[in-house]
Amino acid sequence: MVLVCGGNPLPSTEQTRKTLNKYSFLLAPGLLGGLLAYVIYPPLDAGPLVVLGLCAFALPLVLQLFGVVRKRLSEDARRLRKVYIYSSLALLLLALLPLLNGWLDRSPGSAVRATVIQKAFSRRGSATRHSLTVSSWRPGRSEEELVVGTRTYNNALVGKTITVEVHRGFFGLPWYGDVSSK
Repeated sequence: MVLVCGGNPLPSTEQTRKTLNKYSFLLAPGLLGGLLAYVIYPPLDAGPLVVLGLCAFALPLVLQLFGVVRKRLSEDARRLRKVYIYSSLALLLLALLPLLNGWLDRSPGSAVRATVIQKAFSRRGSATRHSLTVSSWRPGRSEEELVVGTRTYNNALVGKTITVEVHRGFFGLPWYGDVSSK
């Protein structure tokens, strides 16, 4: 144990690290909830929400790393625990936003037609992500990127039109449903 003059003894760095590692598990529900939300109600404008989510996820990890490098992890432990808690709450709120946006949305979906500009897929381990870049139907935009299933990806042809079911979203965050190449 390390003693601070006139204060309470501080836990060892190893004890602090173990405690903070437990707090890092608080980030998991928000992260998994966000992934689930993007699968169920995929937003058309995911960029800003993803950036905020990554910042909320990375902030406590970066601060913990700085504490280790500065050799002040034990002194920073109380503040880091609060940052982990607040970041986990922020991640949960960011996961709830697209979930509630789609779930509470009672506006009828509208079918829009778009032309396939490009097809792309990427593999990470056993997971494959299929996406279509299509001409945009929204003013001020030239293209949209849609993540689709394998069957839709295989049926879509570059230069041909597809139909996209678009929803306004309860909070005004547009999201898309079915994508078909018929």
